[in-house]
Amino acid sequence: MKILSKYGYLLLLLFLSMSLYSCSKSDASDNATSQICSNVKGTEAIYWDLMNGIPRTDIPGGLPTLKSHGGTYIHPTVPLLTFMYPAGYTPNTDNTSGAVGVNLTRSDNKAVWRYTNIAYYGNTTPQAVVSSEVSQLQSFLESTGTVQTICSQQGTLPRAPGIVTSSAAVLIQFGNFTAVINVGITTETGLGSAQITIGTSAAPTAEFNTEILNTFLPIDYQLLYTDSGEVDSDGDGFADSVDEFPFDPTRH
Repeated sequence: MKILSKYGYLLLLLFLSMSLYSCSKSDASDNATSQICSNVKGTEAIYWDLMNGIPRTDIPGGLPTLKSHGGTYIHPTVPLLTFMYPAGYTPNTDNTSGAVGVNLTRSDNKAVWRYTNIAYYGNTTPQAVVSSEVSQLQSFLESTGTVQTICSQQGTLPRAPGIVTSSAAVLIQFGNFTAVINVGITTETGLGSAQITIGTSAAPTAEFNTEILNTFLPIDYQLLYTDSGEVDSDGDGFADSVDEFPFDPTRH
């Protein structure tokens, strides 16, 4: 929950899944089961697995594409963060201090896709960030329903000597909503700072699968790939999928 190194890696697997899909005749997405949690089924299972680094060959419809065009978002200070979004949605640049990101919300304020990459000075954990995201999401959606965790993942990934990415992801339901939140925090020994990457998607539970196919996956796919292959947004020679700072050419 990628643009961000861990999230980018997950989307690399989405790209690989698309390649595999071209050779697959399976379209039984309704019967799909998550390889992480067997209680997660259908398109939701495919999406959850992809966002946790597991390739799937059963993505309905193949290559994720928008069904309608509502406009193109261009980040005002980092124009490399650009994507087309569907009709009925409005993008708002994340104004959090140190952030490069955007919140894309549906016109009824009942569905949201959010990506942000935050330079943070201090100590925190992915789990704490996930909790904060859940609270903000419930407030935005005006839902006070009890949060039920359907599936969760967490772990750490050493990237280089002294550099570690810790991550946490949850698939949750509350009230009438379903959401996926994916957080990665990269720290480097001695710096006293962290790079936090957040990917959030949420919609009414009855519409979540439709929004996955029509909104969430098509935008995810756009952000990292073109017809020629994987994108290196900042031109530093490191593909976004392995670049902790995909919009900063002085760091990777």
